[in-house]
Amino acid sequence: MKIHIGHIIKREAKNQGVSNARLMEEIKVKNSQNIEYDLKQETLSVQKLALYTSALNHNFLKYYTDLEPFKSFYENDNNTSLEKINSLKEQLDQANRLISRQEETIQTQKDLISTQKLLIEALSDKK
Repeated sequence: MKIHIGHIIKREAKNQGVSNARLMEEIKVKNSQNIEYDLKQETLSVQKLALYTSALNHNFLKYYTDLEPFKSFYENDNNTSLEKINSLKEQLDQANRLISRQEETIQTQKDLISTQKLLIEALSDKK
């Protein structure tokens, strides 16, 4: 799959109603020919993509994530992240179960203390 990033940027700007003049202001270039040149390019530097991403609030790097080797990298990275998330969820569940057991233990201890106080009072009254 071949990407023509200039056409993609041009289409996104058109969809948002952003003129070349406004793009010039946003990415701080002095000549509209620079914008027109960029929009005709199949590829642009990461720095330029970052400028257009910021100007149009649209991630233009995402169009490259379906291409190798980025696709494999992102899939591996996503799988690693999902594994970490699942591991953290399991740790959180374990911690919540432990807290629940500790709360039950505390309540049992409070009940025992109350019972012991009642027994002490009852024994004190018999004297």
